[in-house]
Amino acid sequence: MNTSLNLLVVEDSADDSLLLVHELKSAGFEPVWRRVDTEADFLAAIQEPPDLILSDYSMPQFNGLRAAKLLQESGRDIPFILVSGTVGEELAVEAMKCGATDYLLKDRITRLGVAVRQALEQKQLRAERARAEAEVRAQLNELRRWHEVMLDREEHILVLKNEVNELLGRLNLPPRYSTPKAL
Repeated sequence: MNTSLNLLVVEDSADDSLLLVHELKSAGFEPVWRRVDTEADFLAAIQEPPDLILSDYSMPQFNGLRAAKLLQESGRDIPFILVSGTVGEELAVEAMKCGATDYLLKDRITRLGVAVRQALEQKQLRAERARAEAEVRAQLNELRRWHEVMLDREEHILVLKNEVNELLGRLNLPPRYSTPKAL
């Protein structure tokens, strides 16, 4: 079964873009994709967030680290995989600091399908965790609200018991409730 994928390719080479798309199709994806190679086009493209971004590291007008930083600054949770012919360890670490989900060497592109699946699964897990945390926060807020209502109710009951006892005292009758005098 093929998985549909809304893909943004940040790449200056049309041939390299087609190679990435072909590899994704071979891995069982049905990519609907768009290619950009400038910062302005990239910023416009992430306004309607894709499912995934594949970015070349080095392009004449733009680069993958800058794209990763811009994505991170946007606050959007879009998996970002850096693809390069010459990603060294230092560059890979820098890319991850800038928000890249993963990085691949172009000569190991057969790993692309696995990397994409992992990136999408990580995003799904983050979304599920955020939903669970929001649900827990909502439940805690509801519990706090009920706690306040119950405390308020108890205070009103104590006031009423004191008033009943005062009325009984004015009638020279013994108090009915044993309650503290003041709240």
